[in-house]
Amino acid sequence: MDRTTRQAAVPTPLGRRRFEEVLRDGITARGLALSRVREHLIARGQQIGVSTLSYWQNGERQPTTRSLPVIEALEQVLELSPGTLTSLVPTEADREPRRGKLAGITSYADTVDELIREMGSTSMGLAANLSTIEGVSIGRERSLETKHVHQVVRASEDVDRQVITYQGELGCDVTLLALLPVSGCRIGRVRHHEPTALVVAELLFDRTVHRHESHVFQYVIKDDNKVPTHEHYRMHLEGGGIHVVELTFHPEALPVRVEEFHRRRLEDPDARRRPVPIYHGNRVHLVTEPSTPGISGLSWEYD
Repeated sequence: MDRTTRQAAVPTPLGRRRFEEVLRDGITARGLALSRVREHLIARGQQIGVSTLSYWQNGERQPTTRSLPVIEALEQVLELSPGTLTSLVPTEADREPRRGKLAGITSYADTVDELIREMGSTSMGLAANLSTIEGVSIGRERSLETKHVHQVVRASEDVDRQVITYQGELGCDVTLLALLPVSGCRIGRVRHHEPTALVVAELLFDRTVHRHESHVFQYVIKDDNKVPTHEHYRMHLEGGGIHVVELTFHPEALPVRVEEFHRRRLEDPDARRRPVPIYHGNRVHLVTEPSTPGISGLSWEYD
């Protein structure tokens, strides 16, 4: 197959074909395995993983403008005209939020997507969770007062921010949910959604975290609503990493029993539930090492 035929197999009318479609057709036309494509890119001085190439061609992730040198080299490897792929790389404003994983575990994924779209953020999915340690305080009114989060992530692409979500109790005043940076980050754009009590926010890292590097950051969520709560949970978008949560109850608002629960989706019945002992009179904890996406959490009851 000559060069002209290969190019004809990959037309690039702007606005009608997506990056992943053109890339997929180009790879097929060249007859190269992704591992061979990667070798050709390395020979041109561009480092990229086979997994990233796979994500790109399947549309599971979108390349950023920071990837343009790699994509220019990719055009050479696939013997495409200059601009065939680079012209299809979405701008920061055009890129779509990375949904799918969130949609698999909660019904309000579309709301989160819309809030992220309003912010124009494109950082979802660029950093994998290695560990998350949460310290949660339940106050005298039986409401969540503060949540201190200590998180470690590893970047799959260069990234300088992380999008987080928090849901208060339904009916609460979302303007009373405050996000405070502690270390390794500062607060960027924030969006609220009153009907679902959702807050979606950007945490801006204090540096650019390059691919394969790790980053440690801490932040606090403060809730002044004083709305009683009876459970705390964490959504795991993928397997891997470790999650630890420790709940501390006010001495005048101790539960009579606490149980851990695990669900496939937030709205599903419990897949597993069992009692959890209360230590030192007012503390409980849960350690989760998720192997698949899902929900893990603690629930409690009062007299």
